[in-house]
Amino acid sequence: SWVVEDPILQYLETLSEEERRSRVFVARESETLRVVATTVNGVRNEEALLDNGSQIISMSRDAAIACQLAWDPDITINMQSANNQVQRTCGSAKDVPFSMGGITVYLQVHVMENPAYRVLLGRPFDVLTES
Repeated sequence: SWVVEDPILQYLETLSEEERRSRVFVARESETLRVVATTVNGVRNEEALLDNGSQIISMSRDAAIACQLAWDPDITINMQSANNQVQRTCGSAKDVPFSMGGITVYLQVHVMENPAYRVLLGRPFDVLTES
């Protein structure tokens, strides 16, 4: 088996005692997720995960059904997730209204079979809302 040691600890082991006393700044291992409450398609309230690392807007198939979305099963893409797995989408829903804070935006939503989330708002949402 392979064991990957903490790179910071490995780095610190190479330092002299004097060098160790100086401060090392690192990022946290994880940060809190950002979510926004939204009404999807005028039908259902959903908490949407904000992910500026995603190039698409996506939603679980279960959430899409609950929000009464109609999607085109002929418009599919292969989506690569953060863990490098590739999954084909179920289809694409056009001009889906998302209402939040008194504004409504219309988004193109890719429907996924079983993602780890219900609704994910990626970069297109950031660009549209200038968030």
